[in-house]
Amino acid sequence: MFKRAMRSTPMQALLGGLVALWMTLVKYTTRWEVEHAERAQPIIDGGDGLIALTFHSRFLLLTSAWRRGYQQPYVLISRSRDGAVVAWTCRWLGLDVVRGSARNAAKTKIKGGGKAGREIVDAIAGGGCVVITPDGPRGPRQRVPAGPFRLARLTGAPVLPCTFAVSNAKQFDSWDRFVLPLPFGRGRIIWGTPERLEPDADDDAVEAARARVEAEMNALLSRADTALGRPEVLPA
Repeated sequence: MFKRAMRSTPMQALLGGLVALWMTLVKYTTRWEVEHAERAQPIIDGGDGLIALTFHSRFLLLTSAWRRGYQQPYVLISRSRDGAVVAWTCRWLGLDVVRGSARNAAKTKIKGGGKAGREIVDAIAGGGCVVITPDGPRGPRQRVPAGPFRLARLTGAPVLPCTFAVSNAKQFDSWDRFVLPLPFGRGRIIWGTPERLEPDADDDAVEAARARVEAEMNALLSRADTALGRPEVLPA
């Protein structure tokens, strides 16, 4: 019965709305500290398109780093049933949605069809921010595929990593160690080092950028969790 209900558009919309309300509550009741804003702000202020990365386990925190007046976010979401709820969450929050796969984000035909690939490229060309959870929807946990970096090579947009941690949270024993943030705690947002790739970058350059970002995101996530008294989560 539950699975049948989850296939219902009204139920997906309802659940998405409840999640959006929870994310908003957490955003405005958490005492946030931001590290390395100087890495992100010049890119955001420039108004050009960008590719933002954050791990799947911290999805419920992603809007906490974003303010009105920044580039319009376009969230890349899988075509799974769970993805439908996330898509409704994003719509309630005023975010645009692109249904597809992070691993194939720069291919001519990504999972879900060529239309999704064109939407991503058009969003970046129009100065939007494409948000990708690189280890979603099923892992491996805290691993970053090459797709976002091929997309960066194709579009010329920078890849901007972002990590989150909160002191007040419930952490699940799921594949990604998903974090359910609770209100009225402390939070930390740490921006990573932007990566840019030239259009003629070879596959070795793509791999080097991918490895740097994956290592840095894991190091920053561990630092943020440790600073707030949370257990360290290692990549799978």
